[in-house]
Amino acid sequence: MCLNKKVIVGLIVAGVAVYLLAPDLLGAALPLLVLAACPLSMVVMMWAMSKDRADPSPSSGGVDDEVSALRSEVARLRAERDPGRAATAGDQR
Repeated sequence: MCLNKKVIVGLIVAGVAVYLLAPDLLGAALPLLVLAACPLSMVVMMWAMSKDRADPSPSSGGVDDEVSALRSEVARLRAERDPGRAATAGDQR
């Protein structure tokens, strides 16, 4: 379902505001609020996802750190398996 809780709350607040400020317009505003629920939810969710993607957490070291850690792990495992062969295999890169 494409409904975001923040958008639903916002639409309810807008409906209450229309009811309090101009009760005669509630009949015209209610269908528009119902139709706007899904598109507004999608916009809010896309904005939240792009914000999360643009601001990565500092705890994630990045791809380069992970690759270097994996390479050192492979070198350590090769050294455990065959000490003479691991030294030459690391030099072939």
